[in-house]
Amino acid sequence: MQSNNSRLLIIFLITLFLVPSHAFERRAPPPEEHGSSTQNLGDYTHSHEDVKTPTYSCISTGDCDVCTSLEKKTIPYCAEFGNKEPVRCEWNDPDLADRKNQTTFYDYDAISLPSFRSCPRVKRIVRWQLIQFESINLVVAVVSIILVIWRQRKLAREQYLRLAHRIGVTV
Repeated sequence: MQSNNSRLLIIFLITLFLVPSHAFERRAPPPEEHGSSTQNLGDYTHSHEDVKTPTYSCISTGDCDVCTSLEKKTIPYCAEFGNKEPVRCEWNDPDLADRKNQTTFYDYDAISLPSFRSCPRVKRIVRWQLIQFESINLVVAVVSIILVIWRQRKLAREQYLRLAHRIGVTV
């Protein structure tokens, strides 16, 4: 018993020294910047460095859906969760709202608004996972109940046979 405890202590100490110290620290989410909002998305493109960062608001127009494997590798909103949600975005600044039609291929000054954003869960997949989970639980419960009933009957029969053997009754 003493040797097992000393072995565990040695393994613990070796692990403590071999594993980097930052592996034991809890990871915290990055601090939010002052004035940031979840409504205002940020990945827009423009060609001028001196232009102030315009803001816009987006409203969901559809359900969350799974990104393709190519989208997950190439598009930023698919990289976070692997899902995308269609959105309709509008400029918060009325001066920029006049320029919203300037999104042609050759217009290098145009700032394009996003048409999708990332979303954490796809409803139909989560619903299917819940149904699978509940079905597995139901099957396990039914099998467990059947095993408990079988075991109780087996033990009762063995106890009856032992009692019958003690008093000399033939079964």
